[in-house]
Amino acid sequence: MQNRLTNPKTIQTALAGHGFRFSKKAGQNFLINPAVPERMAGLFDCGQAVLEIGPGFGALTWALCQTAGAVIAVEADHRLLPLLESNLHDCPNLTLVEADALRLDLDSLFPAGLQPVACANLPYSITSPLLVHLLGSCTADPVVVMVQREVADRIRAGPGTPEYGAFTLFCRMYADCELLFAVGPENFLPRPRVQSAVIRFSRHKAPAVPAEHRGMVTKLYKAAFAQRRKTLQNALAAGTGLPRDTVARALTDAGIDPMRRGETLSLQEYLEIAKNYYKSGGHHE
Repeated sequence: MQNRLTNPKTIQTALAGHGFRFSKKAGQNFLINPAVPERMAGLFDCGQAVLEIGPGFGALTWALCQTAGAVIAVEADHRLLPLLESNLHDCPNLTLVEADALRLDLDSLFPAGLQPVACANLPYSITSPLLVHLLGSCTADPVVVMVQREVADRIRAGPGTPEYGAFTLFCRMYADCELLFAVGPENFLPRPRVQSAVIRFSRHKAPAVPAEHRGMVTKLYKAAFAQRRKTLQNALAAGTGLPRDTVARALTDAGIDPMRRGETLSLQEYLEIAKNYYKSGGHHE
């Protein structure tokens, strides 16, 4: 079954029979190397309920159904539902959901009694908002996803590097991220022009940023990265709407040079600025 779901001729014939054409806007690329979904699915076990977003032709879905206790696959493209139902008819532990995952309460999809996890070959066109939703509004742990290699590099970047940005810090607030393996363009139909990578997010056992500080920390780093060329003090004063003297005092009390650039600060340093802002009488977000 797995080889059939990753065979290019079989995929093209089935798609043509349903009048399906790939959508560049939706970032649709189906896996044609059975080793990739098998390797991803092998990370899970029967005690887990796996949320998959964007099952496509169903190769990863089928592999997950062989290892996990339950699989909930969310597909927004209604044209793919008949194909998925046909391809995965022998998967009794599968629940197919036709919906836009960005509009769903993802935690409500998990059945009771199984550990909630997530695994997906994310549609490249909406990778960032999907990761924001998965990490910020869902309890799945771990989250294993295939993304563009450049997105993986941004998520794992260190302070002071060109790839380091607001999205890096958002992800770091919720989880550690590791690169599991690279996936070349030859593994997909149609063949994308970019390299891909499978990464795993493991949630922090203790929050990297306490819930009461997340709003301010987010405001700070977004302001800093919105104006990379400005010094930290100028960027924060301009971008947060906070009084300049309050910003200056928070930076001084946190032991951070106001002449630094925001892109050189770690998440912990942004947290220290937020804590000192509140100590000086600032209001919580």
